[in-house]
Amino acid sequence: MKTVIAITDTHANFSALEKLLPKMIENDYVFHMGDHQRDILSYSSELKNKILSVKGNCDGGGEDLIVEIEGLKILLTHGDKYSVKRSNFNLLLRAKEVGANVVFYGHTHSALIEEIDGITFINPGCMKRWSDNTYCYAVLHNGKITAKIVRV
Repeated sequence: MKTVIAITDTHANFSALEKLLPKMIENDYVFHMGDHQRDILSYSSELKNKILSVKGNCDGGGEDLIVEIEGLKILLTHGDKYSVKRSNFNLLLRAKEVGANVVFYGHTHSALIEEIDGITFINPGCMKRWSDNTYCYAVLHNGKITAKIVRV
């Protein structure tokens, strides 16, 4: 069993990140799906090798990251290059292309957990100063995921 704190679109909201830091430290992984990737990387010393991160459109864009944890193939992406503000259709196609069971993404600033065609899509929301400041707590175990959106 592995636990994950997933965040996205932090946009330099260090007060929210500081509140979340103890939880990030106690979990196995911290996923960051871009837009101010440098925010999470500034905690590299505290979080050691727990950080899995991709760049967002505000970071100059970047590649997707695909990892396998606890029998799940996980796609991490910011989502902007898949037009997620309109729909998850292109992201669904990408997930199927790489054989992902789970997709973590951002960009929309709206927290969401949904299943489409047997693939779990998770957007932790946003941590901009004027937003709801949400993240996702997830448990990965034996090929299954349990996830919950939480307010900081």
